[in-house]
Amino acid sequence: MCTAIAKKGKDVLYGYNLDIDPAVWNYKLILKKDYFSVGITVGSTTYLTHGVNGNGQFGNLPYMNGEIFPVPKGARRERIDLLNDRYIRGKYSFEDVERIIRETVVVNAPSTTLHSLIGNRDGEFLLLEPGYGIKQYEEDFAVVSNFPLLTTLPDYSNPFYGKDRYDRALAILQNSTENFSVADALDVLSQVKQEGQWGTRISFVYSRNENAVYYCLDGNFDDIRIHKFS
Repeated sequence: MCTAIAKKGKDVLYGYNLDIDPAVWNYKLILKKDYFSVGITVGSTTYLTHGVNGNGQFGNLPYMNGEIFPVPKGARRERIDLLNDRYIRGKYSFEDVERIIRETVVVNAPSTTLHSLIGNRDGEFLLLEPGYGIKQYEEDFAVVSNFPLLTTLPDYSNPFYGKDRYDRALAILQNSTENFSVADALDVLSQVKQEGQWGTRISFVYSRNENAVYYCLDGNFDDIRIHKFS
């Protein structure tokens, strides 16, 4: 259970709440001079899953709770988790991602359904949902939680979908102005934070204008820390 937000105004802002059960996932916060990210370790490999780099490249990988589609036979393919990792690390540019989605089929990691909100420092947003499609946003805002957005579901009551979180964040961003700030973005994340087993462990907001990340741990929005890129 997670929530991602994006907003383009006088600043370009990206925000994320990591809602995760530490008993299920081995995760850590990674602070580098070039990027800020959550790393999740599977087997012996740590993947960058939710983060941003000093070039303003924002990537994330919420669980989608969607349909598991078969991998197309014979098609050139790119796994969404690897694409997202390389984008946060700066190995891929936004233009690389645009080329990849034109030339290949983006697929899920085995036995999972993930999606990704990809953004750049200019406030261009892409939504990648393997099996469902790709969206390039014309709006100056975006929200993603844990259900597919590029299809219509018959029922949104599954608590893991986070439809209430999505609707609350969307309503705020729909009514936001170009003056939407870091403080406003942190307030959105605070309003949709989770408690309990799948509680919010890491929250962060990236500001393009400051080239810095404002973050807090365990839903404590009274203790905001700052990570500045060199």
